[in-house]
Amino acid sequence: MTSLTFYGGVNEIGGNKILLEDQDTRIFLDFGKNYAKEREYFDFPMLQPREEKHLLALGILPEIEGLYKNDPQQTDVDAILISHPHGDHYDYIRFVKDEIPIYCGEVAKSIIIAREKSGTKGPRKEYYIANLTSKGDEEYKKFETFITGDRRTIQSIEIEPVHVDHSIPGAYGYVIHTTSGTVVYSGDLRLHGTHSKMTRDFIEKAKDANPEILIIEGTNIPSANISSENEVKEKCNSVVSNTRQLVLVNFAVADMDRLRTFYEVAEKNDRKLVISTKQAFIVDSLQNKNNINLEDILILQKEKQRINEWEKRIIDKYSDNIIDSMEVNKIQNEIILVLTFYDMNEMVEIRPDPGSIYILSQSEPFNEEMEIDFNKLKNWLSYYGVPMYQIHASGHATPQELKNMILEIDPKKLYLIHTERAELYKRYVSDLGIGTIIPEMDHHYDI
Repeated sequence: MTSLTFYGGVNEIGGNKILLEDQDTRIFLDFGKNYAKEREYFDFPMLQPREEKHLLALGILPEIEGLYKNDPQQTDVDAILISHPHGDHYDYIRFVKDEIPIYCGEVAKSIIIAREKSGTKGPRKEYYIANLTSKGDEEYKKFETFITGDRRTIQSIEIEPVHVDHSIPGAYGYVIHTTSGTVVYSGDLRLHGTHSKMTRDFIEKAKDANPEILIIEGTNIPSANISSENEVKEKCNSVVSNTRQLVLVNFAVADMDRLRTFYEVAEKNDRKLVISTKQAFIVDSLQNKNNINLEDILILQKEKQRINEWEKRIIDKYSDNIIDSMEVNKIQNEIILVLTFYDMNEMVEIRPDPGSIYILSQSEPFNEEMEIDFNKLKNWLSYYGVPMYQIHASGHATPQELKNMILEIDPKKLYLIHTERAELYKRYVSDLGIGTIIPEMDHHYDI
């Protein structure tokens, strides 16, 4: 007997937690943080969940006996498979027992660990995934890593990970062979990125497996901005080449495609790219797996009273590349500076010259909290007389790309997740003749 139970990613974007049971084997496909539901009850940093019971009481974490750290019962969950290193797909692994192995790509693990070491820590160390102190590096989870071409057997289940293109490196889809047939899980993916061939590889592998089930994301089903990574580079280059003063940019800290875009645009325009210490720490953790040489990049050390251990490591290792905001002020027409909303205090020392511009290269705000931050960002830029350009390519497939994937893979049943418009999605693919299910939370589906 094989079954699926959905504990997240249902009529919502992110928070994926899907339990796959095959005979006596139990594995989770992702175990992500549910940002939207947390925001309904908590206000970081003043009010945040300190331990798993606070999330369990609100129904944000699923009640599964033996799974969590403070549950004395023994766990019968055999593994957690992480599709990629975005928090809405992995972050809640911090609450599960450390003996449960976490399967993910080698690059995905590097990014998860780097983000954890350089991120804002919660109040309780027992929930850290990793840490960096003056005594050295610490990791608390049992990671099992792979690359495309590897296979992993977990009791009655065989896992075949296949790389896909997404807005972060280390992203995988899974072809999962069970005793009742093959289950395919897309994770998050796209076909308009610089590595679209990787997603094509996944589609081919999934198709060849003749799957019983396809579980597929639908983030962009309501609307999609059709723009490729190459178009983003061309547009960014056009804006930068026509700017005589400071170029400020903002993109997700672990979006290595976008980092590479601005790295190359800076080089074309005889400028230097300036990134944050956190971005430098993540790049450094990848050990040149992304073909970006930190020796060719400047690193902004923000004005602050306390320097963390991970920052000290970057500052010491790349001391000749470190600059501060006052130095940025003196070389405005020679650089492209990465500056997010949360770095806006640096503007006081930077004082952008008239003619400076800001490129926002990430998704439009899709919830109320992001909208508030977006408006505050615009207020900062308005105060300093800096106009904004938005130039971005989504990390998710367009509706047509998704429909063509489904048609090509041709599963017997289709489960629609990671979308706020599941009914729209279902109607959009209804002509394919595939049994389509919008899963319900906590509901058990036999395969």
